[in-house]
Amino acid sequence: MVRLWLVTIAALAIAAVIDYRDQRLEFGGYNRRERLYTWILIIVLGFFCGLRTWGNDTVTYIQVYDLMPPLERFLAEYEFDFSEGAGFTFLTCLLKEWGFSCQDYLMFYAFVTAILYVYFVRRFSINIIWGVLLMFTTGFYTFSLAAIKQAVAVGICACALPLALERKWIWFILTIVFASLFHPFALIYLIVPLMMFEPWKEQTIVYVITFVAAGFLLEKLIGPVLDITKMMGADYTTDEMLGEGVNIFRVAVCLVPMLLALFYGGDLFRNAGQDVHLMFNLSMVNGLIMFVGIFGTANYFARLANYFLPAQIVIIPWILYSAHPKDRRWLMPACVGGYLGFYMFENAVIRPFDTGYTQMSLWDYLSTFFR
Repeated sequence: MVRLWLVTIAALAIAAVIDYRDQRLEFGGYNRRERLYTWILIIVLGFFCGLRTWGNDTVTYIQVYDLMPPLERFLAEYEFDFSEGAGFTFLTCLLKEWGFSCQDYLMFYAFVTAILYVYFVRRFSINIIWGVLLMFTTGFYTFSLAAIKQAVAVGICACALPLALERKWIWFILTIVFASLFHPFALIYLIVPLMMFEPWKEQTIVYVITFVAAGFLLEKLIGPVLDITKMMGADYTTDEMLGEGVNIFRVAVCLVPMLLALFYGGDLFRNAGQDVHLMFNLSMVNGLIMFVGIFGTANYFARLANYFLPAQIVIIPWILYSAHPKDRRWLMPACVGGYLGFYMFENAVIRPFDTGYTQMSLWDYLSTFFR
């Protein structure tokens, strides 16, 4: 896990510089944001992800790229398959037509994802240092080292949220449909218009009761769940859907915003803006889907819940900075310690990062352009 810690520390150091520069650039009521170091952060995240040669689904994606047909044959023979990510397939075919090597292909998607993720954090997070810390410790960034299609789709969906907040629903829906061409589960973001309510009102109780009941009754509800899943482009069997569940510690981490908000009650959100309401509600859905995943298969429910993981990165710092100063003194260290502990547990105990991840050196990659 040494390499993962090194890139985490490097990203946090850059975030600290960005935060310092943001404060220095604010003068005379004019709010400017640091751009140079933001791009440096994107470059660091992009290269670390794009230099990988092994790990999780990386080999599968490499094989897909190697087997990709020439563009002319692809256009003549390809049958549209929504479940396989038609947009991803077409763009990947274009990359091969343009002469991208296999490593260039991984690097391209790594930088697309890094740009989308950093843009989202810069757009919504109240503190860039907290945003970057949570990008790593919640698994939001490390997920991009595994599932390329879904990572891109999640990034597009997250960056579409300003359209929802501006009530530009047509453009929002079109963006989500576009994201679904990379991964069909992106269509779950069509619930966003229903998630604009103030937290801890009647709607919140309805969502909690519904998801808790769905978890305990999942085996009896498996038929409708499979039908909905099939409509979204994925084909699971009953045995696959009721496989090994989500790790309880991961579920607990995803429920942190709800637990913190429960501690303070509805007053916490009384004077908050609609962006905060939306982020909390989406983080709530993330935690509740994870809860249902205890009774189902982690492969399905955890990946579905990951679509709302970006909201966790935004709402947790907001709650911490909105807390009473006396509470903040122990809440912030507790959250830092808790999330770093989970980060270690996830990447050193459950799935040891170093045993399943290899990468080429930056020099070896750059030297390929001069051969």
